[in-house]
Amino acid sequence: MIEAQQEAFDGLIGTYRELNNRVRPLREERLRLDSAEGKSVRDVVQRMRDDELRFSQALKERLTGVPMPEIFGDDAPVLGTESEDDSTVVLLSQFGTARESTLAMLRGVEGDDWTTAIEGGTTIAARIEALLANDRKRVEQINGLLGAP
Repeated sequence: MIEAQQEAFDGLIGTYRELNNRVRPLREERLRLDSAEGKSVRDVVQRMRDDELRFSQALKERLTGVPMPEIFGDDAPVLGTESEDDSTVVLLSQFGTARESTLAMLRGVEGDDWTTAIEGGTTIAARIEALLANDRKRVEQINGLLGAP
């Protein structure tokens, strides 16, 4: 595995680890409190789960030969497992399951496939960097909502 791939893996794993350490121990009531902008930690975690589910599905489609669509839009995934009543802990678990699926698929990607442009002229490495940037943005939102650790 090349160094860039290992850094990407470490970043993807680190996001889930950080969410588990920072969010999972908190009471659900705290995680559902809306900020002045009308967002809660639960809302942000739900968005991360949705983004990861879409990313994982798109990656699967890409690795099987189907074009990889843009994934960071506002459309909710239609996967049939999510519910508006899911607790934040359940959302974190669903995020973790989807993230593990992403990581498992990426383990099979060889060096050249990692850096070769695919449909739309984007590499898998660039897609992963976009996912990591999305992770950083969402974790910053969560930290802003929760305050200093």
